[in-house]
Amino acid sequence: MRTYLITGTRSGIGLEYVRQLSTSPDTTVVAVVRDVTADLTDLKSIISSPDTRAQIQLVEGNLTSPESITSLPSQLPQGLKIDVLIQNAGILLPSARSETASTVAIDSLNTHFSTNVIGPALVFQALVPHLAPGAVVANITSGLGSLTWNVEGVIPPGNPAYSISKTALNMLTVHQAAELKGKAIVVCIDPGWVKTQMGGPGAMVETADCARNVLRTLSMLKDEDTGKLMSNDGAPEPW
Repeated sequence: MRTYLITGTRSGIGLEYVRQLSTSPDTTVVAVVRDVTADLTDLKSIISSPDTRAQIQLVEGNLTSPESITSLPSQLPQGLKIDVLIQNAGILLPSARSETASTVAIDSLNTHFSTNVIGPALVFQALVPHLAPGAVVANITSGLGSLTWNVEGVIPPGNPAYSISKTALNMLTVHQAAELKGKAIVVCIDPGWVKTQMGGPGAMVETADCARNVLRTLSMLKDEDTGKLMSNDGAPEPW
């Protein structure tokens, strides 16, 4: 039995991870959402589907609330060990898309850091004791956080609050990988420009293809991959 814990599963890529894992009878999925009282129609339809073979547990974990994150372990079954932790939850506020380095608001920076950096840091801290030996931790980042691609113009400057927060998440991953070296594999995964609500109408990657690639990549990681930044198909990306 392989156990996945995935944050941000209400919609988008997170929901698609759950959908694709749901057909595997030897899989347990802990699906984390910000608010269990929100509209979770799509997620609940997967859980209740007659085609679902996996064990799926819905739990609440608000990444902007340290108290909520601290309570995550208490919602897990006694003795559960996590084989794959996918830190998928993240935000890109619509109001932040028009910001520049000279106009980015403090509130925008604080909000993006709270969810995209501090949240994953605290989730990691809360769940380290519950990781199985040789577990995989995947922090879902973005190409927008690549310093190299921004400097070289591969990605044009923009979305500073979001991109800065993803760069910080990359560094967080490096520290987590160093701490757990020999015990777990910790990587950054750039899903690409995915056709989700966050990705927008111009996105190029289908959600199902992205999720399938990420899950395949995570299943093939080796110890020497820890601390790396890679695309959804496992290809290396520049910091």
